Amino acid sequence: MYKNILLKLSGESLMSENENINKDKTREIAILIKKVHEMGINIGIVVGGGNFFRGRSHQDMEAINADSMGMLGTTMNALALRDAFTKAGIPNLIFSPFDFHELIEYHSEDEIKKQYQEGTVIVFSGGTGHIGCSTDTAASMKAILIDADVIIKLTNVDGVFNKDPNKYQDAIMYHTLTHQQVLDNKEIKVMDLACIKDCMKYDKDILVINFNNQENLLKVLQGEKIGTVITNHE
Repeated sequence: MYKNILLKLSGESLMSENENINKDKTREIAILIKKVHEMGINIGIVVGGGNFFRGRSHQDMEAINADSMGMLGTTMNALALRDAFTKAGIPNLIFSPFDFHELIEYHSEDEIKKQYQEGTVIVFSGGTGHIGCSTDTAASMKAILIDADVIIKLTNVDGVFNKDPNKYQDAIMYHTLTHQQVLDNKEIKVMDLACIKDCMKYDKDILVINFNNQENLLKVLQGEKIGTVITNHE
């Protein structure tokens, strides 16, 4: 069982059909995170901002503006998670690469690592803090920072496929891949290549599971084989 995890949570997981942030969705996530926390697992979360703004979808905008808007979206999501986690009695804090003064308290990287190992749930907002970098890259960077055993990508399909399963009924799911296999096969689109390269270099597994059934997270943390594992070890 993994002891130290980094969850890659999409902004879309917080939204409903009519709301960018839905209170029931955030409450459900908080309840799930509390169950994981009570298992004695240290949790870091990199949250996306696609429920507000996806910079790469606005190529008519200057990158500095589009990416900055996306990073602000992740910050709003982090604040929503902080509210839900605090109400659920989960110790938590937000780490941001930006100085928001009264909005988000500043924490050094050393303090983040210490708090993480003491059981505080760390919500990483703002991506990497740099233009041109995705939250996938933020996930690998933060996993390295806190020395997570695994990055768990929570998505809307069952794992990694040879082609888009939402478009092709004959798509085949992989149960295990190596980082190198992902890098060598351009048809495998799971996370940004910079993230895959970081994970290969620092020997970080990536586990991709379907978050439409939130119980999947508990199952894999209890040892069940679900989804796709990307690893250095064949």
